[in-house]
Amino acid sequence: MGDLAGAELLWDDLGEIACLTFVRGVDEVEALRRLGAYPDTIGEKDPGDFLEEFEVDFPQVAVAIGLGSWSVVIEPVGFCGADHLLLSAASVGTEAIVVLRHDYASAAFAYAVDGALITGFEPSYPAPTLMHGVDSQRLWPAMREVGFRPPDEDGGENSQHSTAMALLLAQRITGVVVPRGVMDEPRMCAELEPWFAVAYNPGDLLIADQTLEGHAAPLVAAVQAAGPATQRRVAVAEVRRQAKALGLDRTLGLDDALSAAAAGVGYSIAVDSPLGRQVRAWLTTSRKASKLSPGDRHHAYGLGWFIGALRGVLNPDPRLAALAAAKPLTSEIPGLGDHALRAQMIEALRASKSHTAPR
Repeated sequence: MGDLAGAELLWDDLGEIACLTFVRGVDEVEALRRLGAYPDTIGEKDPGDFLEEFEVDFPQVAVAIGLGSWSVVIEPVGFCGADHLLLSAASVGTEAIVVLRHDYASAAFAYAVDGALITGFEPSYPAPTLMHGVDSQRLWPAMREVGFRPPDEDGGENSQHSTAMALLLAQRITGVVVPRGVMDEPRMCAELEPWFAVAYNPGDLLIADQTLEGHAAPLVAAVQAAGPATQRRVAVAEVRRQAKALGLDRTLGLDDALSAAAAGVGYSIAVDSPLGRQVRAWLTTSRKASKLSPGDRHHAYGLGWFIGALRGVLNPDPRLAALAAAKPLTSEIPGLGDHALRAQMIEALRASKSHTAPR
């Protein structure tokens, strides 16, 4: 379906950064919801007017269009759908494809089915060894039909058309063609927030990265050495401490969420719950941090660190919960993370082990 010239023209219309996510068997509203749309922002609007409502440089907004049995979510100047975790979540019970153009970073193509990433690759360099997913080579017959070749075969001659080829591949798989002028008339629009759609994100976790001047490694080691009960207890206590340090400890619904985390039961924060509305406000503030006054900036950045710890501590896996709780301790934001606070958490993780050691 479609041709390379048509795909090139569509990208010309959409601009230097744009993301298209195809979801099968759902309408436009459900497709937006699967990508984390705030329910109260979903509605038919003029795309241009909707974009102007946002002050940030890269607003997480999207326009949806129904095409046959597929709905396509278009993010002008956005790239939420290119997150493989979000794409996989959007594909539960069906299938989803994303194509990203990003002239200032890397383009992307990915295909997911029923919650599993089948394949993902960078269109300008589709090396089989760099493709990832549970069946990463599955699409090669279709890829060759639209012009893709492994780098050792094409000599780079197709790299300048690779993003158009990726879009053409998506259109061949889905059997639908995204029309030009899609942004020129009222469409179903929404603001996206993947935080609520993805329950687990590896980016929330502390890793023993040497670039953190050695701050992370001792914390990670202490978490790994602790038992599950200690990991969970210390993780929840640490997130409670962070909430108090940021003045968030009286937030409606937070205590219930952390009590569920302490019990180790799965818990998700609904976007329209009292706590969900607060998280939404914190996310908005954290993204504007660089534009705030120095006095407010540290607090806004602190909110960003805390939001990751909060989502992570709700993970049923106590090790992952502890690694998420530990990450803000490397932030060096006053009251949130410093040497003394890191030492305090390490001691708490080790204390239970020493108390239970045989005498």
